[in-house]
Amino acid sequence: MKKLFLAIALVSTFLFSCSAQSGEQATETSDSAEAPTEQAKSKSDGDREDMGHSQTSGTEQAKQSKDIHLVSPKSAEMPMGDAELVVHVEKENLTPDDVSVQVSMPMEGEADMTSLAIVEPGDKDQEFKIKTNFGMAGPWTVQVKAKDAEPATLAFNIK
Repeated sequence: MKKLFLAIALVSTFLFSCSAQSGEQATETSDSAEAPTEQAKSKSDGDREDMGHSQTSGTEQAKQSKDIHLVSPKSAEMPMGDAELVVHVEKENLTPDDVSVQVSMPMEGEADMTSLAIVEPGDKDQEFKIKTNFGMAGPWTVQVKAKDAEPATLAFNIK
């Protein structure tokens, strides 16, 4: 009985580590080669920007953009699991292929956890839906870059 329990524990550990490694490889997204330099926005702890941006507890901070704005959700606190974000990009004639998104969560002593992000056209002109999954509670950042636009970093506290 002890041997059976040990065997199940070993197989479970092996399967979990294999799925985590393959998930990391599948969810990595590429950065845009022509992205402008990001500018840090200084703000005091506890302040929230009007568009739902917030400061994370990790090393990454939310960076407001003059070109990319969060439309939905209005709150920086979201539940764990599947999520849909909507952003407005001030540039015209962009397609989802012109928008790149990187979703990550800082992990202490390890590489950042990443999540796949799918960009689709929004319901209005110049809006894009970002479908992703926040698989763990804690601070997450969503970096949004668009062709000829100043990039934005959105910060969320996932519960």
